[in-house]
Amino acid sequence: MNVAVLARPEEVGELVSVLGILQRLNVPAFGLKIRENWEKMDKPSLSSRIQKASHLLVVAKRELAEEAWFVFAAGFALGKSARLCLFRLEATWNPPAFLQGSPILDSLAELEEFYRIEKFDWESQEQRHLARSSLLELGISTHAESLATCIAEGDLRAVELFLKAGFSSNSRNKHGVPALCLAARSKRLAVAELLLGFGADIDLQGEDRGYSALMDAAMVGSVEFVEFLLARGANPNLQSKDGQTALVIAVGRTDIPMAGLLLKAGADPEIQDKLGLSARKYAKLFNNPDLLSLFPPSSGPG
Repeated sequence: MNVAVLARPEEVGELVSVLGILQRLNVPAFGLKIRENWEKMDKPSLSSRIQKASHLLVVAKRELAEEAWFVFAAGFALGKSARLCLFRLEATWNPPAFLQGSPILDSLAELEEFYRIEKFDWESQEQRHLARSSLLELGISTHAESLATCIAEGDLRAVELFLKAGFSSNSRNKHGVPALCLAARSKRLAVAELLLGFGADIDLQGEDRGYSALMDAAMVGSVEFVEFLLARGANPNLQSKDGQTALVIAVGRTDIPMAGLLLKAGADPEIQDKLGLSARKYAKLFNNPDLLSLFPPSSGPG
């Protein structure tokens, strides 16, 4: 990001104030005083000076619309797709019709807030661009299915680049399985931690089976993963499309350590699936004494 601030010599005070604000924001900027004899100057000299700018800010007064350099600079910015803004010194002045889409700033406070946001957006966009370029250099195409593959393979560097490139931490694969669930299914704990750091919804459920990441971790038998998710607030009582909970899944696998962990975290042993069976009822059905010993005494029938 680089801002060229253009003003007539009469507005040099405002020019200095604007440059001071941009310096305080750590926004690269330079000022240009455009004199009355501009039309006698070689026009490419102005264009060459503003060529390196990504943003143009013009200190604007009513009479400015009649000056050739202003029209030239505005046209140059629009043609170059540079961000053109007007720092308006007269609130009643309206810019020419061809500039009505350009931001108009009426005070130094407004200008400071605008460029603070603009800097953040610019740096975010630049980060996304650099991340996408890095993925392409690694031979990885930038689409959601490639992200899903990198998650399954545990390619932490590539997953981080996808997230920095603007891909959502809640991205799904072609089957509707969220990124965090994919990490759980492949036991990629470091990837899961990264996804959560980028704001992944810990309880987001897949469109295939309706499993959350906690259910998927229970299904693959990863006590470490289940413990990790519970410690970060995963809901142990969510139900899949079949009505199963993570505890039902653990009991179904006769996974005693995992079932104990889930019960300790508040998993409800009485939630019934679509067959009308709860985790407690499955444990009784399997008649496993060690498994049954985990469950607190029942307060109801069955």
